Amino acid sequence: MNNNIFQKIINNEIIAYKVAENFDHLAFLDIHPMKIGHTLVISKKSNGDKIFSLSEKEFISIMSFTRKVAIGIERIIPCNRVGIFVMGFEIPHVHIHLIPMDKESDVNFSKKRIILSSKNFEILSEKIKKSIQKIE
Repeated sequence: MNNNIFQKIINNEIIAYKVAENFDHLAFLDIHPMKIGHTLVISKKSNGDKIFSLSEKEFISIMSFTRKVAIGIERIIPCNRVGIFVMGFEIPHVHIHLIPMDKESDVNFSKKRIILSSKNFEILSEKIKKSIQKIE
């Protein structure tokens, strides 16, 4: 089994600021966000690093979960929209970036990231978590 940072988060070996979780998926705040509310969605199964290698059922499942998380983020973070990005180069594990955006230039994976205190991460993750819990 893969023992990358995401697997360590799944196994609770590393602290993460979780915003949503079910049996198959986990969403947590990116520790080096591009924008406040930048969230990562991962599959709890070790299933490689290519999203289109997922089975159709797994793909639909992670996208459904991701949609709910994005709606929760949008309700808390003032933004024009929540962008969805799938690259998979950084960590060899299927993952989706959800980034609150007002314009295209808000997203640049090469630029310097925002630094937040652990207290700010805790407050933000709780707000988003409560927002997601209210979604039908």
